[in-house]
Amino acid sequence: MLVGRAAEMDALDQLLDNARAERSAALVVRGEPGIGKSALLAYAAARARDMRVLRCAGVEAEYELPFAGMHQLVRPCLHLVERLPGPQSAAVRSALGLSDGGVDDRFLVCLGLLSLLAEACEDAPVLCCVDDAQWLDAPSAEALSFAVRRFEAERIAVVIAVRSGESPFEVPGVPDLELSGLAEPDASRLLTSRLAQDAAPEVVEGLLADAHGNPLALLELPAALSTAQLQGAQPILGPPPVRPAVEDAFRARVSALPDRTRRVLVIAAADERAELPTIRDAAERLGLAESDLAAAEVDGLIRLGDSVTFRHPLVRSAVYRAANRDDRRAAHEALAAVVADQVTCAWHRALIAERADEGLAGELEAAGVLALARGAQASASGAFERAAELSVDPLRRGHRLTLAAQSAFDAGRPDAALALGERARGFVSDPLDEVALVMLRAGDAGRRGSPAESQRLLAAAAREVAVAAPERASELALWSVMAALGGRRIETAVADAGQILAQVDTSGREGRFATTVVRGLSAALAGNAAEASSMYSQAEQQAAGFTDGTPQILTAFLGTFTGDFVSCRTVMERSVATARRNGSLSSGVGMFPLLAIAQLGDGRLTEAVATIAEGLDIAGRLGFANDETGLLALQARIAARKGDERSCRELADATLRRSLAVELNWATEYARLALAELELGLGNPQAALEQLDQVDPGPVPPIGLLATPDIIDAAVRIGDEGRARLALDRFVDWAPVSSARWVQGLVARCRAVLSGPSGETEALFDAAIRDHLDAPAQELARTRLSYGEWLRRERRKSDARVQLNAARDAFEGLGARLWAARAQAELDATGEKARKRDVTTLEELTPQELRIAQLVADGASNRDVAAQLYVSPKTVEYHLRKIFHKLRVSSRVELARAAPRTLVGEGAN
Repeated sequence: MLVGRAAEMDALDQLLDNARAERSAALVVRGEPGIGKSALLAYAAARARDMRVLRCAGVEAEYELPFAGMHQLVRPCLHLVERLPGPQSAAVRSALGLSDGGVDDRFLVCLGLLSLLAEACEDAPVLCCVDDAQWLDAPSAEALSFAVRRFEAERIAVVIAVRSGESPFEVPGVPDLELSGLAEPDASRLLTSRLAQDAAPEVVEGLLADAHGNPLALLELPAALSTAQLQGAQPILGPPPVRPAVEDAFRARVSALPDRTRRVLVIAAADERAELPTIRDAAERLGLAESDLAAAEVDGLIRLGDSVTFRHPLVRSAVYRAANRDDRRAAHEALAAVVADQVTCAWHRALIAERADEGLAGELEAAGVLALARGAQASASGAFERAAELSVDPLRRGHRLTLAAQSAFDAGRPDAALALGERARGFVSDPLDEVALVMLRAGDAGRRGSPAESQRLLAAAAREVAVAAPERASELALWSVMAALGGRRIETAVADAGQILAQVDTSGREGRFATTVVRGLSAALAGNAAEASSMYSQAEQQAAGFTDGTPQILTAFLGTFTGDFVSCRTVMERSVATARRNGSLSSGVGMFPLLAIAQLGDGRLTEAVATIAEGLDIAGRLGFANDETGLLALQARIAARKGDERSCRELADATLRRSLAVELNWATEYARLALAELELGLGNPQAALEQLDQVDPGPVPPIGLLATPDIIDAAVRIGDEGRARLALDRFVDWAPVSSARWVQGLVARCRAVLSGPSGETEALFDAAIRDHLDAPAQELARTRLSYGEWLRRERRKSDARVQLNAARDAFEGLGARLWAARAQAELDATGEKARKRDVTTLEELTPQELRIAQLVADGASNRDVAAQLYVSPKTVEYHLRKIFHKLRVSSRVELARAAPRTLVGEGAN
């Protein structure tokens, strides 16, 4: 029984009971060293006798070794890897060094861990105990955090112990349990249980004061005192702070062990896995033996099994810190000689290197490359950084620091990346390395700072390498334009890019592509729609011949310039998949806003909701405020479309506070469009126009132009036909840029709304409907609503009801509550009685349930759905039961039949 921890034990008991009942549960226990975190983990393991217990512990010395912690955790269930889907199985095996293949998709490792633990739950409930999580290697920590946050219906409990005040370890959404010192009565009871009866009262009081309620201190400090000191016969001079005192107590016990035992313990403390065969082989190289560990086991400092398990993380720390330099060096050299893993071997040698060693630096660089292949960018960054420190050649040092900076950025550590980049600048002379460092700073400015600063850095870098690397200069010039799209200076950026391209050799395909794009943008800005359309089309054809992702992403931007959201979505889905395969988390997160824009433009609201949620999760963890702000603006647009006034206003306000401060113009404009659509739905056309008047009507990007139907709708309602016609004229002038039929449908609808009593109105509405038959459902519904409103005003009530019923049904299917109400009000005006609303709509389902329902309706298995949504098959099964209940279906076949009625919104009409 743990003294003074009744509430904490109750929390753990509840956690285990939830897991047994298929309610996944997790808890992060935080506190100072010795406060009782490990004891609570041991309590949980003891109470989980009916469960499979998986354990791992982070070790400071192995912080850079990729997937070391994950290997510890899943080692007892590695035989289950073969049950995983092929790609996940391959990724896990590669990450753990069980195969030679690289990790194509970093997220597959995370999903593989999720699936592997879910498989382990099939045979029996599982308890995962993770100690000293603050020292888990970054790839393991990322995979564990990913998996824990996605368990829902598995028989699994996860308890994670984290030392306060050390490297942070966060699992968003998982509750924290902060441990404080024991209350004085409990502390006294624990201390006296370890003291002889003749301990002096003043000594007891002093120990209680020194321990500050720290349980490990209360247990171990008495062991560091002599009998005379305990009895008060000798003074206890200057007690040190608790943590060093506890570690010193362990160190004193270690020092009392035989020399051979201490030396073998150092080997065990230096090895991340502490597997007994490895420790035995390394010990034999130093003339030592496994049997030398017996004295430490008798003393209670370790437990022997398949591996060497230290009684407490501080024991391991005390062993390693107490060893002299020669013993530590000997331990690492022996381990380097017996471990098979190339990365681990290089790190053992690097940890004891005291001077520059180009050979070892090269090995560490190779280890970094191997870590990248495993999808462990953070570990790769550490390897490259240490390789730089061991480099003899300053130029090689600069190159390796540049690699370290790039890897840190891709691992989602932008501050570390910038610091490494600053260190590299003093050594770098290669133009390409210089460009890489500028790209880091520009990328950071675009995601956490000012788009204008990002554009300036990229344009300056393009000029610097214009002669040495013209193709790179062309690419940088283009990216400078893309960076400017977030701000208010697109005309200047396009002009700058044109000047740069005029000064470099653009005969290569990259140069030709860049020239075509810039010519198209220049034409659009000059109002030459025909030339802009021609250049955009030519750029898309040129981009098709590239194998790298940059031109493809730029053509996705072009899709937003022309209203071709289908092509944009297709390109961005591929680009996001490529970023995942490369494990580039930091670069990948910048793609989520563009993908969500394309999904919204293509009417795929459900997909956009999922994309935005994933992007917000990653952007929030990385601290990329600009990406987060843009995604909030898109969330506001969805809320407006669904008629959720409170959410729309809160999200728009949050967006504007940030976007206006850094001039993130595209986010500002999407927030204002959201508010405008909301006001229109609420019947406030003047308020809608106040928002729309603040949106740039320029053609690059044409955010404001594509809002022309809203401008006309609002202006007509307040009787300002002049403003409506001005907006239409601008739209008509721009429209030839786009070859998308739905854009032509918008033009026809706008003309119909403004055509007055002329005979061409009906023909224009009919043309708009034809052009919108393959358009997003929202646009077709808006066209039918406008058509129905006109028909009602013309007193053609029967014809009006046809259009208005179709519009209302579509809006209800989309969850567009305010627009559905507007259509119903028009129907009421025709004299048609309101029908009882079908409650089996997508509003009944959460975004997660809706996505699962759609995939299952399309024929996907539970495993297929789990792989796409980064959850476990058990979680899919859990949600599917709720979906069946909500939609009143009992089988997958019935769900597929119900899908057209309940799941409209993904391009359905």
